[in-house]
Amino acid sequence: MKRVLLALCVLTGVAAADPKPAKPPINGGTVEVAPAGHPITHVAIDNPLGDVHVIGYDGKTLKIEPRKQAPDEEAMDRLRVSLVANPDGTVRITTAVDRDRESKPLARSAVRIDLVIHAPRNAKIDASVSAGKLVLENMDAGGELDTASGPISVHNVSGEVWTHSLSGSTQLVQVFGSVDVQSMSADVDLDTINGEHLVASAGKGKISGRRVHARDVELTTTDGRIVLEAEAALRGHLVVSSLHGDVDVRLHRHGAVVVKARGNRVELGTATTRTSKADGWVTAQVGQTDQREVAASVELRSRYGNVQFSIIE
Repeated sequence: MKRVLLALCVLTGVAAADPKPAKPPINGGTVEVAPAGHPITHVAIDNPLGDVHVIGYDGKTLKIEPRKQAPDEEAMDRLRVSLVANPDGTVRITTAVDRDRESKPLARSAVRIDLVIHAPRNAKIDASVSAGKLVLENMDAGGELDTASGPISVHNVSGEVWTHSLSGSTQLVQVFGSVDVQSMSADVDLDTINGEHLVASAGKGKISGRRVHARDVELTTTDGRIVLEAEAALRGHLVVSSLHGDVDVRLHRHGAVVVKARGNRVELGTATTRTSKADGWVTAQVGQTDQREVAASVELRSRYGNVQFSIIE
């Protein structure tokens, strides 16, 4: 616990035994926080002042490298990184600018704190930023990532992953777990997603997916194209829907696939059977099923865009 308290003092610029404030590490200084009675299992980060980059490694300690920028030394001294390490294995990191009535106000654009954090691989990461970049890589317990206008990047992560973004792009590469991606007005890029469930939505943005191996997939946009290359799983269920954008889905199959599609123009490629209904829906089946198999179900729709489906043999 002594080591954790020391790290807290250094980060916040408050010395435990010295009335004079100690300067936090700047541009390259690293604080190492040991577990406080229990292995570190959950790290929560709130940094509205810059980027957050979390990298998993095989150690047990948390290594934090703050990188601060300010127009002068007085402003630099007002930048704070606070840390609370609890005995239950949870750690919380926050950034802020001290308010001082005697000092001139600081514009948000004039100061910056970027955080580079090396965390134990099996710790869950919950992180939020404002306009900064949010990067998570090489972790094994997933997490929840939240930005306003900053981009989100996830690479080589196991466990469940949730992301939320207003206007920042989202990129997920090599995620081994269920995924839930929400974006209001930015693109979503998915590559090598292996989990039970994949849910992604974008208001005004494109969704691109490659090498998707989730059993249940749901992709939706309001005003954006959806392009997906995925693996059709037995008993799997795939729904791809856009209001104004085109839908283009290509599947690798290992059994029968039943397709239901509706759009401004519908192309379903080669199908064993195809039926057009009066309400605009087109149904088709690719491959045959036997008593032991349940066909994968695919539903594709776009109210004002085109729908295209094909099988990759």
